[in-house]
Amino acid sequence: MSVALQDWVAETFGHRPIDLVPFERALTHGSQAAANYERLEFLGDRVLGLVMAEWLFELFPKEPEGALSKRLNALVTGAICADVARSIGVVPYLKLGKQARDDGASDSDNVLGDVMEALIGAVY
Repeated sequence: MSVALQDWVAETFGHRPIDLVPFERALTHGSQAAANYERLEFLGDRVLGLVMAEWLFELFPKEPEGALSKRLNALVTGAICADVARSIGVVPYLKLGKQARDDGASDSDNVLGDVMEALIGAVY
């Protein structure tokens, strides 16, 4: 899967990574391995929030903080992150334990949203 994953990462994110480990970890659910996406999800969530906050700050220079926060909260949601994950073709690369797979984790907004944030962390 390494070559296929490397090709997918290069096509999706615009560069061929030298180190695939962060991307492999970003795609690994906690049911599959202790080295999973959770820490990268934490990082990616903050990166995404910062990038979106900066974009909104520049795009709406006269809006007060409260209005900017509402816009940010509407744009950065688990469901939207999950939709992005689906649209870039994450599902075939997910590493899930049997129970998580059987429980439908590969189509779960929670899981896919977390994975998308983890991938952002891996890119960062």
